[in-house]
Amino acid sequence: MAGHVPTISVIVHNLNRADILARCLASLAAQGVRPLEVVIADAGSTDGSHLVIERACAAMAVTDIAVRRIECRPAGVASSRNLAAREASGDLLCFLDNDALLEPADALAGMRDLFLRQPELGIVAFKILSGDSEALDPFAWVFRRSTGWSTRPFRTFTFAGAGFCVRRDAFWSAGGFWEQLTYSREEEDLALELLDRGWGVLYSPSVVVRHYFDPRGRMDLARRRSVELRNGLLVLWRRFPLPLAVPLVFGRIATMSLRTLVRERRSPAALLGGVREALHEWRGAALRRKPISVRGVCRYAALHVPR
Repeated sequence: MAGHVPTISVIVHNLNRADILARCLASLAAQGVRPLEVVIADAGSTDGSHLVIERACAAMAVTDIAVRRIECRPAGVASSRNLAAREASGDLLCFLDNDALLEPADALAGMRDLFLRQPELGIVAFKILSGDSEALDPFAWVFRRSTGWSTRPFRTFTFAGAGFCVRRDAFWSAGGFWEQLTYSREEEDLALELLDRGWGVLYSPSVVVRHYFDPRGRMDLARRRSVELRNGLLVLWRRFPLPLAVPLVFGRIATMSLRTLVRERRSPAALLGGVREALHEWRGAALRRKPISVRGVCRYAALHVPR
């Protein structure tokens, strides 16, 4: 990427959210970066999303923004994002949820500057707010830091999928998203692989995503937590050396159970179904471990210490 200004592709996964998708695309049209490519992976929408995309294609084409719609089967977010990323041409791949808006108008330009100034940077994680408020989206604050850190940049070991950007070369060197995880924790898996390869992950509050949480097609909270636990256990077992994987797995079961009981005031019984599902999926799909190196483990551990 050295020697030229990197190009940007924005990738949006969509399924039956035509109304908010229109606002999402409008926020991209307001960005000052040109040229710009937008690739939409549509997983079989039946609500007129194709009309929204057609109108966006026509409107954006005159402003040097290329918009493409790719049809895909509803096989999960990880799979559709990988498909769209293969079709994208940008040096930087910016992923944005279809129920989210990007701001300010120079957000993509500022993000691109971060990658230019830091050649070892693999991912930039965005600040994600709840709708029109200034409150952080609680599901998207995935960092092991208090929310008081939300106004300053810091290096981290994971990111939220609602809004982030990854260097194309880094993304594909890691193999893209692990498609076994149809929803949740695919970001954690990718970040671990990138850290192991020497890439950095940076949280930056300068790029803001306004996430208008849309319940259509989403799981209820109990099921969501169960899936998060299942996928989290799969990632830990896959990615960490055995002496660490075992305590990390039990630690995650304990911490998520405690959070469910204390913070959410619910019984962890349904949550623990995720443990059975993880065991069944690992064995049934004959999954294989792909542990990171000792160096990768050290990088991961160091990023847990705020500084």
